[in-house]
Amino acid sequence: MKNLYFSSDEFDKNASENFGLSEKILMENAASKIEIEIRKKLKKHRKILALIGNGNNAADGICALRRLSGDFKCYALFLGKKSNEMLEFQMQIAKKVGVEFIHLFEISDEKYNDRSASLECNEISHEKLVKLLNSSDCIVDAVFGSGFHGDLSPQISYILYEANKTKVLKIAVDVPSGLRKNGSTANEIFKADITVTMGALKLCLYSDMAKDFVGHIKCANLGICEQNFTKNLTQDFLLTKKDLVLPCRNKQNTNKGDFGHVFVSCGDMSGAAEIAGLSAHAIGAGLVSIVSDRGLKISPLLMQKKSLNGAKIVVIGCGLGKVDINFNELTDKICVIDADMFYKDELLELLQTNKNMVLTPHPKEFGSLLKICGIGELSVSEIQNARFEFARNFSLKFPQILVLKGANTIIAYNGKLYIMPLGSSKLAKGGSGDALAGIIAGFIAQGYEILNAAINGVLAHALSVENCKKNDYSINAFDIVDGLKWLRKK
Repeated sequence: MKNLYFSSDEFDKNASENFGLSEKILMENAASKIEIEIRKKLKKHRKILALIGNGNNAADGICALRRLSGDFKCYALFLGKKSNEMLEFQMQIAKKVGVEFIHLFEISDEKYNDRSASLECNEISHEKLVKLLNSSDCIVDAVFGSGFHGDLSPQISYILYEANKTKVLKIAVDVPSGLRKNGSTANEIFKADITVTMGALKLCLYSDMAKDFVGHIKCANLGICEQNFTKNLTQDFLLTKKDLVLPCRNKQNTNKGDFGHVFVSCGDMSGAAEIAGLSAHAIGAGLVSIVSDRGLKISPLLMQKKSLNGAKIVVIGCGLGKVDINFNELTDKICVIDADMFYKDELLELLQTNKNMVLTPHPKEFGSLLKICGIGELSVSEIQNARFEFARNFSLKFPQILVLKGANTIIAYNGKLYIMPLGSSKLAKGGSGDALAGIIAGFIAQGYEILNAAINGVLAHALSVENCKKNDYSINAFDIVDGLKWLRKK
């Protein structure tokens, strides 16, 4: 598990004031990591073009060019209207070692509202800009850093748009330009192959919106171990493969009852309940029962019961449809709540009476949950643009575990966020969420604390199809069930 940080301001200040690391030292170490990544990917004498903004992020990029100049042909396209003292310092040194600077003339924003408009630079027309971008072997984005908010100017948006169309190596400094501090994206965003983030991992890099733009994320050591200058500065964590703790049956004198009994409430669509049940079974639950008053044709691995009598752990919502629920039966049970349950108004009362629950909504279901809880009426787009904020605020208001599904699933509890970045489009199929609910319940049945069950559940779910030999588009929920049987801690 790695630390994530909403803002780098505090640990930058800490590194400087408490450890005596000057801004120049921090910048040199940051540039060193950018240099290393470029040298890994490019042969000598290739052409590197850095897109440069106004501030320290731009200075990091210039510092990296200076370290590379001589072995590589280095150019900087200056997009800012002014520069700070540190940027001026780095530019002056870089010029002395052969870095060539190209400045854009200041022009009206209206010209860039049409992306076919000419780009007026000193000696650079639209055609020459495109040629400059395409003739480069590497484009370094050093326009905006992790403090970016608001929108890009049409001019910068246009240049990023043209840069993204190139087929060259693209490296972002700290964060891709256009990625806001809260994880949402501006009207355009640099699409990086590699993001070299400075000092520590930023929360915004792991938003759903960022996933297709950050590429491989590398963290630059600024000259002191992260733990020394970031202590107690975060409540957010990044889950890794190493965090997966699989069930271990190290006692031989056992029976199926020692590994728990999961009840899955069945509604209109029995297939969803069966997927959840098979997933709980595959991850190690000793017994799994599907609860329905109908005669069902289900796997012989699963039992069928007509009621929740005797249940301690219940999965409810998978394929529920419009079936009525006796919420009073759920107040004393550990519940994994999914799917159609998030559209039932009675859920609010259950949230107020039963703390032992894991809620697993996707964004649309989360919107319904927020409405039921009186937090607000929000569209999926509004939720996705501020996932971290809404998940955190919900977890501060309600004591249950929230698992907000997405490209990077969020687990929220008591104001803390755990981000699971290992999911992929392979899992974007009907039944995938039912499998996740069953997996989490299966962990709980075997004695995992509820938060740990949620953490291990989302990891097992994502990793279950990591090595599946099928094409991505063909994977289904039963592949998840099968993949659970072959999981290994990485």
